[in-house]
Amino acid sequence: MIQVLINNVDLSSQIIWDGFEVNQVITSQVDTASFEYRKFGSRTYVPAVNDEVEIFEGANKIFGGFIVNIEERNLNNADGLVYIIQCSDYGSQLGQILAAKSYVNQTIEQIIDDLISTYAADFTTTNVFSNFSIGKIAFNEVYLSDCITKLAEIVKYEWYVDTDKDIHFFPKMANAAPFGLTDTSGNYVNETLIRNIDGTQIVNQVKVRGGESDGEEFTGVITVKGNNTNIFTLPYKFSDLAIRVDTGSGYVAKTVGQDFKDDFTTHDCLQNFQEKSIKFENNLADGNKIEYTGLPKVPIKCVVKNSGSVAQYGLKEKIINDSSIIDMTTARKRAKAELLAYQYGSNEISFDTYTSGLRSGMVINLSSTRRDVSDNYVINRISFRAMGPEDFYYSVSAITTNKLQLVELLQKLMNQAGGSIDDSGVAETIYTDLLDLEVAELIRKVAPYLDQVDVEAAETIHKDPLGAGVEPIWVLGPYAPTSASDPKRVGLLDNSLKLY
Repeated sequence: MIQVLINNVDLSSQIIWDGFEVNQVITSQVDTASFEYRKFGSRTYVPAVNDEVEIFEGANKIFGGFIVNIEERNLNNADGLVYIIQCSDYGSQLGQILAAKSYVNQTIEQIIDDLISTYAADFTTTNVFSNFSIGKIAFNEVYLSDCITKLAEIVKYEWYVDTDKDIHFFPKMANAAPFGLTDTSGNYVNETLIRNIDGTQIVNQVKVRGGESDGEEFTGVITVKGNNTNIFTLPYKFSDLAIRVDTGSGYVAKTVGQDFKDDFTTHDCLQNFQEKSIKFENNLADGNKIEYTGLPKVPIKCVVKNSGSVAQYGLKEKIINDSSIIDMTTARKRAKAELLAYQYGSNEISFDTYTSGLRSGMVINLSSTRRDVSDNYVINRISFRAMGPEDFYYSVSAITTNKLQLVELLQKLMNQAGGSIDDSGVAETIYTDLLDLEVAELIRKVAPYLDQVDVEAAETIHKDPLGAGVEPIWVLGPYAPTSASDPKRVGLLDNSLKLY
């Protein structure tokens, strides 16, 4: 029996089974589901993006995720609507969250546990297993799904998110299918079994060119020439750089910061890692000596070869450029894993079946006397197609490990997004706090009123202060009398003054 729950409500009776389909793709990729729902009469449910969808085949939960796309159409009658619903599984959420963290000398299991607990706490890591230790790795704004995929690539593991949001991380070829395929097994539709043999991907010599790792400690001395420079070039990119300066009275240790991150208020000199240089705030004097000590960065390179494959097929090489590999142990493991996957070519099969129990990522064996073959394949895709409310019809495709890796590589190239994975970046997380603010304004209206004040003014009048019959002394203006007894007054040319 097929059961469909949306937001924990059983809507199985309202689903149109014609066209109902669940697609499980290879492990770390996103599973999808699509179906049609018709709303009319007493049906009240209206689909919405991010509604949770769970699909069961009997007691087995085969899909868990969220609605991501809805196409709405009218029914033939005026009162109804048709909703064509597309869903993505829980794992798609990990492709929407960016991580900015770095790790030193930790196992892959520890790294995944920390990434999930930090950025996606509603997921679990109960089925993550890997004690392989990573010397150093940094994720600079990288999607969580890409972080886990990168870790899986290093050790050639697979991973997926199950229908209960638990992460499974396991060696490739480790999950066996509940049944195999033979000429007489009867668990597949006989005429649908197709096998394709591909020799174009054979690789028998793998070269890995990684990033840079720390070499043995190195010490050198720079003697300053002239008095007009404060920037000095180092012979290597150094980690754990220590600087001492001798200005004539012996060497004195200096604090070292990172250029463009730190400044001279807290550090004596600044290191530019990429430019292999150090900078002081002021020019040093001629003859001063700078002693530097650190771990020089050396390039990671290794080559792994299968002589038997070379003898059989001729030399077929592959180079891997991966700057995230910064220790030789990881580089060797990556090269060996690539060689094991590609050294004898690849092939794939497809078939239809009515037998349940398969899921993508399982290993299924094909043993056929008719075809003279006995090989294992990784199921990379299963399409569950409903034949009604009771049963599914399954279309299965499976590929060898190297073909699987080619598919993963092509998918990675098509879906490159987010930031970078390296050991020299600075992981910075910036949050924007978005708030709605309400501002209240109080305006007080004051009634007008009459402000009435009695004002008193005193006046002093001096009448003929010079005395009776005394002629003023006429002067040119402007002029202001200095006192009441001042005899000078401004005269008028046409009255009191005469021109001679």
